[in-house]
Amino acid sequence: METKEYFEKVMQDFNQHRNGRSLRKYCQDEGIDYKWLQEYKRTYPNETKPVQESKPEPQSFIPLVIEEEKTQPKPVWQVSHLRLESSDGGFIDFNSNNLAAVTSPQMP
Repeated sequence: METKEYFEKVMQDFNQHRNGRSLRKYCQDEGIDYKWLQEYKRTYPNETKPVQESKPEPQSFIPLVIEEEKTQPKPVWQVSHLRLESSDGGFIDFNSNNLAAVTSPQMP
């Protein structure tokens, strides 16, 4: 068994069967060279491991730019408020932007 495989097996067994024991006590009980294990443990993370290609992280925020479209007002005449007044002080208010409401031949 390779050194790396042996180390991984020992550490896996320790994690599964520690039963409250320290690593030193576990090694003593199982007949494992504690000093070697500690030394290998210090150098283990420094071994060269194959580097995986890094994938770009998916963006959780996509910037949204809102451009305000400025429209020029169309030169259209509209009737929005029309008041007809009589000579005796009476009046009729038309509140509509529909010119047909004012020009309709049906008067009350």
